[in-house]
Amino acid sequence: MTETMTSFDITRGHEHYLSHILLLEQASPIALKAIIKREEKKCEKHIGILLNENRDAFTTQYEIEYLQLFQIDNVNGDIDTWDTLQMCAVTLVLFKSDLTEPEVKAIQCIYDQRKDIEHYAECASLTLNTYNEKQQLLHEQLLELIMQIDDHAKFDCKRMMFSFEPKSMKLSETQIDKLTQTNDIKTHLKIAIDVDVVKENDSIGEDYDQKLQTKGQMFTDELQNKHVHINDSVILTCKLNLPTEENVEWRKDYKPVEISNNLMVMSKNGNHWLVISRASLEDTGQYTCVYGHISTSADLTVTDEELNVVVHFPVKIEVIENGNIDIVCKVNLLTSKPVWRHKGKLLQSSGRKVIQAKGSTHKLMITNVTLDDEGEYTVDFGNVSSKTTVQIQVETDLIHRKQITQELYRNWMRGALALKYLKIGLEGFFDKAVHKQHNDLMKTLGNSCSTCTEESLLPHKQDQCPRQRKHQCLCTKGQKQKSRRMCPNEGFCGNVYNQIVCYHRFQDPSFTNTDVQKWSNDPWSIATCFINSTGYKGKQSAKEVDCSGLLSMCINNIYIEIMLGGVTIDGKKDAFSKAREAINDIRHSPNYELSENQLNMFIRIFKEVLEIKDNHGNTPLKGEPGVEEAIRLLDMVQQNQIEVNLEHETRELGEHGISRLEKKYQTAKQQANFIANAFDE
Repeated sequence: MTETMTSFDITRGHEHYLSHILLLEQASPIALKAIIKREEKKCEKHIGILLNENRDAFTTQYEIEYLQLFQIDNVNGDIDTWDTLQMCAVTLVLFKSDLTEPEVKAIQCIYDQRKDIEHYAECASLTLNTYNEKQQLLHEQLLELIMQIDDHAKFDCKRMMFSFEPKSMKLSETQIDKLTQTNDIKTHLKIAIDVDVVKENDSIGEDYDQKLQTKGQMFTDELQNKHVHINDSVILTCKLNLPTEENVEWRKDYKPVEISNNLMVMSKNGNHWLVISRASLEDTGQYTCVYGHISTSADLTVTDEELNVVVHFPVKIEVIENGNIDIVCKVNLLTSKPVWRHKGKLLQSSGRKVIQAKGSTHKLMITNVTLDDEGEYTVDFGNVSSKTTVQIQVETDLIHRKQITQELYRNWMRGALALKYLKIGLEGFFDKAVHKQHNDLMKTLGNSCSTCTEESLLPHKQDQCPRQRKHQCLCTKGQKQKSRRMCPNEGFCGNVYNQIVCYHRFQDPSFTNTDVQKWSNDPWSIATCFINSTGYKGKQSAKEVDCSGLLSMCINNIYIEIMLGGVTIDGKKDAFSKAREAINDIRHSPNYELSENQLNMFIRIFKEVLEIKDNHGNTPLKGEPGVEEAIRLLDMVQQNQIEVNLEHETRELGEHGISRLEKKYQTAKQQANFIANAFDE
């Protein structure tokens, strides 16, 4: 009995060691590489150039890594060839001053543990206590390190972290023999990778799902930087995706905030606020709201500098009736409290008038101006203000007005053409990506099913739901009537459902565009789950999906981001999101008009999508069928080298599935004829 227990303990020691090796050499490099690429992008220099420029910064502490990175006349700038120690050394030498304190601490922990593990390589074993101590610390530090890296790397790192568990390993006698015959960690890593990992349902695994859920909460509204004047009140606000008021902590410069008569914190239904009644210079700093292993941070700057207008409104602004106008000024400090007035009356955003504040720039936008919009406009910032007078030009110069109207209308048609060419350029890539994702899913999950429906499928138990908006999940709908059941074909449909949720950037796919019974054999029935607006059910190819739908798939589907390789997509400021906003601006133009500047901006955004670069400077889309031709056509539209024929382009747009724009064309055509006839009369 004793001999059996001893043999068991030895095997478990090897499994502990291999599990720790995997965490150090497989999960940690994902986070480290993401940090390096993030900082490399900020510097706008290739990592090889940064290494050359900072060659002398490597101290004796990193002498071994220095010799590995630098040759006499060469430097190894290929991050994919670096080991964990090299990544840690490069990050701490090049970027330490730009990293947060938790990031530096986490990277130092990885470096120290990777160095320390060499002492255990000879026996290739860790005791349970040693393993627990190291693994717990490394888990905690990795979770801190991945807070501010890209979503794809964060997803992969978490997935690995919760998969490398010694209890799930099957270590054979042959593998143990190989393990003990060498003390080379690289060889040990190869053995660890070959070890079978037990996962239920041949998917991510129940343990992984449960642990990921406990770590899967996120801030749906994050803290925003604020700049206020001394003695102003200030409110910092954020929102969690679960309605908890417990275990939430506020910190200032990494230390817990001190509650006082001047500073208080509040929370309700997942909303969290930090309120300062009268800001002082001492309140300047970084504020962080922390819940478990997730957090959101922002900088508060309090200044005693006087606020002044540095760019005033022009004295007079003239605009043609029914045209658009922007009234813009700029101040020297960030403030969100301007007061706008027209002829002395308070103005607020509504209808044709939109008030906007971006940074220190303040703007009033008026569309379809009428004679009622004439008069004095002012904006007040406390003790300072700016004012202008708007004059509306009526039909005094009909020929000039007709020319402008026709030109703006023609620009709008050119914008619609540019949208058409963008879509043509994207179609080939999306057809390939959709079929590849479907093939990969079917290979991973195996089996098939054609019996489950959206009304009958129970994808998982309610307490295992991975979705942020759990009330929208199929595991919640219809449960009172007990009308749902698990997929009878070894849970195939439930596994597909969970994979779709997992691959959705915001874990919030739409199932109104899909047919569950077609998941086994129809790639587009899965692809359309990543389009959150309706109207895409039954689509069979990229040609049948409009451009907004394709861009939504790219923004929401992490798998497509992976195919593009190292391209930044955040759903807010990336090229695909900007293009989707540009498309909305073209579609919703109230007068079917675009200025030349607007048109050029939209075309530039569309070309940025087709010419998007990854972190290595490569352009992953340019090699796809139709992309080079689409870019050439966009250049021709921008240079006004394409003659726009209304009848022809309306027909062409219809053939390419842009039905909404086709309808707009028909309406615009009628309007254009009406305007032309009116002027001719």
